[in-house]
Amino acid sequence: MDGQKIRPGHNLTDRQRGLLLGLVGVICFSFTVPMTKLTLGSLNPWLVSFGRIAGAGLISLVILYQQGKLFLIRKHFRTLVGISFGVGLGFPVLMTVAMYSTSSSHAGIVLALLPLTTALFGALIHRETHKTGFWIISGSGCLTVLGYVLFREKVTLQTADLLLLGATVSASLGYALGAQLTRQLSGLDVICCALVLVLPISIPAAVVSWFYQPPSGLTASALTGMVYVTLLSQLFGFVPWYKGLALGGVALVSQLQLLQTFFTLIISAWLLSESIGWVEYGVALLVIAQIYLAKKVA
Repeated sequence: MDGQKIRPGHNLTDRQRGLLLGLVGVICFSFTVPMTKLTLGSLNPWLVSFGRIAGAGLISLVILYQQGKLFLIRKHFRTLVGISFGVGLGFPVLMTVAMYSTSSSHAGIVLALLPLTTALFGALIHRETHKTGFWIISGSGCLTVLGYVLFREKVTLQTADLLLLGATVSASLGYALGAQLTRQLSGLDVICCALVLVLPISIPAAVVSWFYQPPSGLTASALTGMVYVTLLSQLFGFVPWYKGLALGGVALVSQLQLLQTFFTLIISAWLLSESIGWVEYGVALLVIAQIYLAKKVA
């Protein structure tokens, strides 16, 4: 397989490089949920979501214009539409609105479904094939997460959980399509084009959100959170992530997202002083173990 070959002048295989880059992306994204929670202390969820998209989109427009690459949007328009609505609109909006009524640690657990859904989209879009055991074990991880959500909330599925599930599907589609296009373009070009494409939606929506409920008592922590989700969560974090998916394979590298669940729990406890018990850590470790087994039999 090409992914196993060692390129001249490199000591790592493409698969190993993909995993390392993917890990960098996962670390960047692990801060997204708690940083979003920080911003919601001063800003309404619609302003946070559309503000980060519009801000990252304007920076992307400058980058593409300076490099003379705006033509890439027209050339890869159809694929970029899917990426735009996946990670340029769907995930940030649904996740941010969900965070308004749930905890950061809870959201981190629900988003543990990302590896499975990303692998599914990878199989559909990239024609990746896996053994039956892979899907059985991955499916058990999915059921573990859903079981946690239902029983933790006294067997009632909250609106926030449905929004987070929608965010998961949106992100997975954007990840798989982005990895496909990153085989032709750089990860930065892909996410920049996707964000510029939705500027006609994100800018007006951000303006309306501002006038609908202007910021009140903007704190340093909220401002820090907004800068983070704009620059890293919405833009530059995708550079190593898309490259990692393209090099190492969508299904394999996406399994690193289970580490994101664990990282998010720790970061939430650190930044937000959220109470995290043995159940949360136990579920996170159980799902990580299941995905690890899935990787072994893939």
